[in-house]
Amino acid sequence: MSEDAKYKVGLIGAGRAGVPRARAFDLHPLCEVVAIADTDRANLDLAAGRFGAPGYETWDEMLENHDLDIGMAVLPVRPNADAVVALAQAGVKTIFCEKPLTGSLEDADRMVEETSSRGIPLVCGVVVSSTPDYQKAYQLVADGEIGEIVRINLYENNNQMGTHGLNLARRFAGRPNGGLAIGWVSGDPLAEAEDEHEDGTPGYGALGGYFRFDNEVEVFSNYRLPNHHWRGIEIMGTHGAIFNWNNTGPGLHLVRAESSERPPVWEEFTDVQGLFLPRDSIRERDYDEDGWRYPGDVMLGIVDEMVENLETGAPIGATTGDDMRQALEIAVALRESARNGHAPTRFPSEDRTISMLPQKTRWFYKKTIMGDEAYMAQLAEQKKD
Repeated sequence: MSEDAKYKVGLIGAGRAGVPRARAFDLHPLCEVVAIADTDRANLDLAAGRFGAPGYETWDEMLENHDLDIGMAVLPVRPNADAVVALAQAGVKTIFCEKPLTGSLEDADRMVEETSSRGIPLVCGVVVSSTPDYQKAYQLVADGEIGEIVRINLYENNNQMGTHGLNLARRFAGRPNGGLAIGWVSGDPLAEAEDEHEDGTPGYGALGGYFRFDNEVEVFSNYRLPNHHWRGIEIMGTHGAIFNWNNTGPGLHLVRAESSERPPVWEEFTDVQGLFLPRDSIRERDYDEDGWRYPGDVMLGIVDEMVENLETGAPIGATTGDDMRQALEIAVALRESARNGHAPTRFPSEDRTISMLPQKTRWFYKKTIMGDEAYMAQLAEQKKD
């Protein structure tokens, strides 16, 4: 380990997403990737060589041999819960896991409780909700910059169990943990049993509808999108609005009217300039002088927050495991409502055995679906060896 590095990082999952996520940690001057675990020997050997770190075929073996500070679980969703719990029980100080969090409420509870009971932050997913612009926007709404929230309009198919849209709506609503949902679905989305996935029988649908949080913020979620580029959110207030037409990237706007005793009309709103990055501000995923592909602004920002938390105790504003658990709660409630004749359905659910598996390529190992050649070609793009 280098003399400057203070925090030892262990990676579980050396695949398409795991290696670039780990690279983001390795770029931080206080961090170094010191151990890697993966059941796929080809992936493991490639990643171990790139990082100059020992590789292990099980996470148990890795955790037995290393006293880690930062644990990473970047896996197919299926083993995510067990990996996060193992990291927490091994005594790491902070954990990053990739989205979606898991496929059942029971496992979501287990992940959140095993980490929170030990005081271990659990950050989940490279998602736009973690970016500085969105964190600024949440605070502007909380500070009353657009007045009292009237409603939130969400344009999103909510695949991935609400990882993007439902999570964003809840963050803007102030992170409430309960409410009532009336749901509609396109098909009956998201399998509940692995054999359904393996047979390919369920359609991977969309879900939406209406939900009202216990703090009285209302959300209208529409999955009938005019085209796949329209995935947005509007937070409508009594004297302004914050909106974006892309739930996976930058491009937020704030429009506001001067305070008055009456609700303003549209012509009185002005677009406040200079608050947020424009939509075209994403840096290209180019290669650095060492041949590594740029890991992305969002992931680098998450790493900075996690390290700052370790250094100073500063709160982490990035999306947490509990945020993703609450998004899953809403998704489940919308689906269960649709299955029961659109009956109003409370969330969180009292039945913790309910599951909602993501699409096949998220639940299972992508190499088995894509094939070795296509998968390894993508791994080759991570670094010019």
